Amino acid sequence: SNISTDYASRIVKELGQGVNNIAPKQMSDQHILRLHQFMHQVRFGDPDGKYLSPAGEYNLRLGVMKELNPDMVATYQGDAKALEGHAFIVEAAVSIGGKDPTIEQNQLNVFRFANRIPLLFEQGNDVITKTAQAMKWNKYKIGLEQGVGVFVSIVSTKIPFKG
Repeated sequence: SNISTDYASRIVKELGQGVNNIAPKQMSDQHILRLHQFMHQVRFGDPDGKYLSPAGEYNLRLGVMKELNPDMVATYQGDAKALEGHAFIVEAAVSIGGKDPTIEQNQLNVFRFANRIPLLFEQGNDVITKTAQAMKWNKYKIGLEQGVGVFVSIVSTKIPFKG
């Protein structure tokens, strides 16, 4: 947990007597307002992501190599970050070339995953695809005629989907 016993005790003490021992049904409007305002002032640390299960760079590389047999693969796994109180980890791989028909030559091939599950809906209408398409691949001496695969996996306790 990101809240130590000392910090929790301090929060209860600062909240004050009379509020911390009241059952929710017995709270007056004034108690609820005070609790609400107080909770907006308290700062909690970001979750650390230790309960997430990313595939990892090694397994991501193995998966891309096994499935696509590319000429080159580069992988990256970022550190855990937090958004709206939920930890997340981003893993990515870029592959070039290969003998698999899944990678179409002369175009960018984007593969998206959320918690290791392929995202097959709304392809091309997401920030991952738009970012990959906006990149100047030739600056990295990568030509799309080689067949470029971009793999991005987001692992989190909350994946924001449009619905």
